[in-house]
Amino acid sequence: MQTTIIRNGIYFDGLGNKGIKKDVIIKDNKIEAVVDKAPNIENAKEIDATDKWIMPGLLDIHAHYDAELEVLPALEESVRHGVTTVIIGNCSLSAALGKEEEIVDLFARVENIPAKVLSQWMIGNIKWKNVREYYEHLDTVPVGPNVASFLGHSNLRMHVMGLDRSFTQKNASEDELKKMETIVEEALDAGYLGVSIDMLPFHRWAGVYAPKYTGFSVPSQLAAKSEYKRLANVLRKRNRVLQITPNAIEKTSFMTITRLSQGGFFKKSLKTTIVAALDLKSNEKIYNLLKLLGFIGNKILRADLKFQTLSVPFLNYGDGPVSPLFEEFPSMIKAISADAAGRHAMFTDPTFRKQFVKEWNHKAASVFPKALKEMWIVNSPVSTHIGKNFEQVAKEAGVEPVEHFMNLLAEYDTKIRWKCETSNHRENVRMELLNSEHCFPGFNDSGAHNLNMAFHDGGLHLFKQAMRHPETMPIERAVYRLTKEPADYLGIDAGDISVGKRADLIIIDPTRLESDLTTEPIEDYHPQFEGSYRLIKRSGKVVQHVFINGNEAYTNNGEVKFHEDLGKKKIFGRLLRSNWN
Repeated sequence: MQTTIIRNGIYFDGLGNKGIKKDVIIKDNKIEAVVDKAPNIENAKEIDATDKWIMPGLLDIHAHYDAELEVLPALEESVRHGVTTVIIGNCSLSAALGKEEEIVDLFARVENIPAKVLSQWMIGNIKWKNVREYYEHLDTVPVGPNVASFLGHSNLRMHVMGLDRSFTQKNASEDELKKMETIVEEALDAGYLGVSIDMLPFHRWAGVYAPKYTGFSVPSQLAAKSEYKRLANVLRKRNRVLQITPNAIEKTSFMTITRLSQGGFFKKSLKTTIVAALDLKSNEKIYNLLKLLGFIGNKILRADLKFQTLSVPFLNYGDGPVSPLFEEFPSMIKAISADAAGRHAMFTDPTFRKQFVKEWNHKAASVFPKALKEMWIVNSPVSTHIGKNFEQVAKEAGVEPVEHFMNLLAEYDTKIRWKCETSNHRENVRMELLNSEHCFPGFNDSGAHNLNMAFHDGGLHLFKQAMRHPETMPIERAVYRLTKEPADYLGIDAGDISVGKRADLIIIDPTRLESDLTTEPIEDYHPQFEGSYRLIKRSGKVVQHVFINGNEAYTNNGEVKFHEDLGKKKIFGRLLRSNWN
């Protein structure tokens, strides 16, 4: 294997130490040396990193690549942004267990990947039959970045209880609970990080193959608290991690999570990551409550909670009525589940319209700000709509805004595309959350809601903001927060480029952070998406080199180039098993 010498860069080890000017030598997949001046080595490749940052590859602590990595294992859209490790199996969803058709129905609506595409990816291609065989399978996949996984509780519930009972029975039988515990133990023996649970009712079943449950919340959401507790106790004994998505509109949800994580004199705290700490436009005081809850949970009640935090504004796109933001409206759940003709009938029906107006104007807690002036039209059959918000368009038409919004949905359905920044809109608050000891940055949601959002470059945006606010977060802390800190919490070998460590390393140009990063995504019509598209991000020349397992996976010195073997040969990423095995 070729030796690589990186000269004159500012070296961050990932351990929280300040950056210092060093040369780094990579040999045999590892960091061979970190020195003031590297010697000349015959046939070594040399990279001049003057004024550049050398640091560990970034961790995406919350991704949904479970299906995509089966057909696009290079995961280029994360690698190009300096991500060298991704965590999958989040939000109770994974590919580890379940019938092929059930996995399609589970992912299609939540991840907004066309069911036809998912079916081509998954149907006939799932050869594993249990959690151990799934990890054996992942061991053979030529992934670009490293991969580690949680076991999804929705999959576990369907597998043990059967589809019907998992959707209709809150309380699993004692035999079913014992079987779940046994499977979780098997998963932990195989090296899974832990279990992911979903309390959020907005994640719903697509119903392509099992239409009986179209629009139902995923099975994990239905489970009794006692079921969550049984699984949490298995994880606690094995020092693993619980990933949980709370019910954002249920006031008791946080206390349930705290009790699951809470330690005491005779039991350990359970490491628990929570999605997500956001600064909501619908309630700009909520972030103070999150900080308080983190303090009470961790400092007083002896829990071990980490809120996952997005480093950019939470910008979402919708196609007419089809948007994950609308999954909290009962009327819109029906609309999203219907076809175009069905939706037209709904939005022209006086009873349905009355119900939608009632839900829109209801003052109950909401993640979505429900403000038409915040919803900007980016595409429409009527060109004069583009660039305006729905409130402006209604005013020009002389119609009450919500009524006019329904008129537009009735006439144009998904042909009218819009965007809305729902949260994380205040940079100072965002940085406060990102720096909090009760939070983890690195939540990118890569691979999720493919038509609605893209945050693959979230780690780079944290560096951009850290440079603006060094008094809040020095660069060395930002590096640590995106690398070694989450790796240690999750229990995986990553995030550290000290001598002897695996060479998962990136070189970035800090002078490009301000000029080359944007919050706006672009549409990518990849052939594997069969005519559909996904939203992705571009970060210009910020990331110039990405090494995974000592091999250069990506370069950008004016020309973007992925290694020809990325996603084809197993010389880059690998399956990372829990260190607690």
